[in-house]
Amino acid sequence: MVYTKKRKIKKEAIITIIAIIIVIILIITSICIYKHFTSTEYKLGKIGYNEKEITTLLKADDKVLTKALENKYDKYLIPLTKEKYFLWKNYDKYVKEIKKTLEKSNKIDYTDIVAKVNVKRNYDYYTHTEKTDMDKENAILVNKYYSLPEKYAPKNIVDVSNWHAYGNIKLNNEAYEAFKTMFNAAKKDGITLIINSGYRTYEAQKQTYDDYKNWYDEEYADGIAARPDFSEHQTGLALDIITYGTSGKEFENTDAYKWLQKNAHKYGFILRYPKGKEDITGYSYESWHYRYLGKDLAQKVKNSGLTYDEYYAYYLD
Repeated sequence: MVYTKKRKIKKEAIITIIAIIIVIILIITSICIYKHFTSTEYKLGKIGYNEKEITTLLKADDKVLTKALENKYDKYLIPLTKEKYFLWKNYDKYVKEIKKTLEKSNKIDYTDIVAKVNVKRNYDYYTHTEKTDMDKENAILVNKYYSLPEKYAPKNIVDVSNWHAYGNIKLNNEAYEAFKTMFNAAKKDGITLIINSGYRTYEAQKQTYDDYKNWYDEEYADGIAARPDFSEHQTGLALDIITYGTSGKEFENTDAYKWLQKNAHKYGFILRYPKGKEDITGYSYESWHYRYLGKDLAQKVKNSGLTYDEYYAYYLD
């Protein structure tokens, strides 16, 4: 009898242990199922992202992941946010420009889309304009979307010596002092830099623009000259540089141009309208047109490889 009782007790203990194990398994399974259906991966999958996209999103910035979870499936989200100069404030504009581009082509260059939208090139010239931030002083951006105050006339304008220029030319005082330093450095290397154009008054810029418009048409004028109050020359910070015996398009083939490409930024100047960037700057390539920014900023723009329009939009705006 004693032996039988012991066997019965053991059987009940085993049943109890099995029951506890089953309960534990059920609890663990329930937790796993709950975690699965509430996991970020599951939510992204339900939205429509595939495994590869989910892996990318999980490694992305929190803001990217949040946007993915809060919206419908967006096939442009990942490639756009991977772009170096992506700006969140322009996201909807990027997508709109992509869809506009797809109406004409099956290929999408996300880098190009981001660059264009950042500098407002998704709009026609001289539309969606705004006044530039004059508090930025030498760093002000002036182009076909950012204008100077109406009929702007800077105060710190000085005459340029005929030793440095052809004709009666004026410049911003700080820019001129920087040019003189650059002029002397170039001279030591056997290079002569000559200022061919500098500060233009509102009236002078208007005359220049109107002449092109009357001789050709508005489209041509907009490609070659700025409208008054939208001109860098009106700031006194822009100058056209030539050398002996050459001007205009010929300047690109001179040693003076090559010297400037290597050294201009050291003195605070940048080539404002580079080759191949016409659709960003809004102007034809001008090997002779330089803009004074100051040494530190000019160095940063040079190192970035960006046009000033792009640099300003991403780093300064």
